[in-house]
Amino acid sequence: MSPKSKVDLPSLLMVLSFTSNMLIGFLDPTEMPVPKETGLWVFLGGSLFFVYVLLYLRSGFLGDTKPNLSFLITKGPYRLCRHPQYLSFVIMVLGFDLMLRSPIGIAFTFALSIPSAIYRAKIEDKLLGEKFGEEWEQYADSVGFILPRLRKKTTGQ
Repeated sequence: MSPKSKVDLPSLLMVLSFTSNMLIGFLDPTEMPVPKETGLWVFLGGSLFFVYVLLYLRSGFLGDTKPNLSFLITKGPYRLCRHPQYLSFVIMVLGFDLMLRSPIGIAFTFALSIPSAIYRAKIEDKLLGEKFGEEWEQYADSVGFILPRLRKKTTGQ
């Protein structure tokens, strides 16, 4: 009898929503009055940001929601927010929607793709907290969740 495989639901949900989002963009018969080049530049910016994230995450990228690295990454894009990879995915999908000029794709991004990334990031936060304890808590208090914090958090108020 083979061992039972466990499905990583947050990862599966995110992949399905982003893939569906792109398919919907292709099939959307309506068009927004946006130059395709705008979408291309947004997509390329998100892609370059993703490559920057991968330079820091490396082998930690390919895996389940459960963290597989033995150390906490807090440098590079991770000094700005805890989940820059999900931010880069959202930017890329929005760029893709804009390239296709798909209003339904953009609506889908906000209705399902972004919530699926937030869901996975929240699960990941919990697991990182369990694995790294106080180090995680200090890090999580000092940087933004998916978006960078615009202001430093003040204590003692």
